[in-house]
Amino acid sequence: MDTTLLSPLITGLLGIVSGIVGTYLTAILKFRKDLEAEYDKDLRSRRLDVYKTLWNHLQLVARYDLPKPLTPSTLEELTIAMRTWYFNEGGIYLSEPTRARYFELKEAIKLVLETQNASSNQELNEHDRQRVLNLASLLRASMTSDVGTRKSSPLADS
Repeated sequence: MDTTLLSPLITGLLGIVSGIVGTYLTAILKFRKDLEAEYDKDLRSRRLDVYKTLWNHLQLVARYDLPKPLTPSTLEELTIAMRTWYFNEGGIYLSEPTRARYFELKEAIKLVLETQNASSNQELNEHDRQRVLNLASLLRASMTSDVGTRKSSPLADS
């Protein structure tokens, strides 16, 4: 075979092979990215559904306009509702950061209830009150981060 024909033939074959490999890799990466996006969309939707219930329970520790006085009795009501929610509905959907915030709040409530009568209707002291309210606020903020409800839409920004 003539070497003048062989060089363009090899170059052409290498171009075809590299085109096929490049197309294949691009398709695989796109498929993977599409799967990840679908998974993220599904997880966000599921989280949004279950987080609504926990969000509602957390109104008992709203920083502004508490529905009732913040007492050990109120915290007992909240911690029971949170436990029920965690095991029956939403605990499996918590992200790692939100799970950490959830248990920080549960631990703070536990400490208050260990030092005060759980059935007491006496309002919490200022230190305990602020600690619980701050941790509840951090939990809510982490929940909104998980579902992206406080971010503006990328479509609206363009």
